[in-house]
Amino acid sequence: MSCQPFCPTVRVYDPPVTVVNDVFHPQIVEVVHQINVVNRHHCVPCEKHLYQYCYQDEVASEQDSNNSNRSHKRHKSGKSYISKSKKKKMK
Repeated sequence: MSCQPFCPTVRVYDPPVTVVNDVFHPQIVEVVHQINVVNRHHCVPCEKHLYQYCYQDEVASEQDSNNSNRSHKRHKSGKSYISKSKKKKMK
């Protein structure tokens, strides 16, 4: 038996149900971190070795001084000078 003409289709509605679909979008939030930089300057002792030379010629004996005219002091510049007393002896 067919019941279509006698039993029509009926719609019944339930109360609505809410379904939440969360969609996230990035939002930039700038966080500023302040940094203070202090440059400290320190003196650190570092050795630097300097050498100063002083040259002096000496007479080994009286005999050697009579034979050599090189028994005199030298300046730092390399120039030599003969003392007044030695000049007198050489003459």
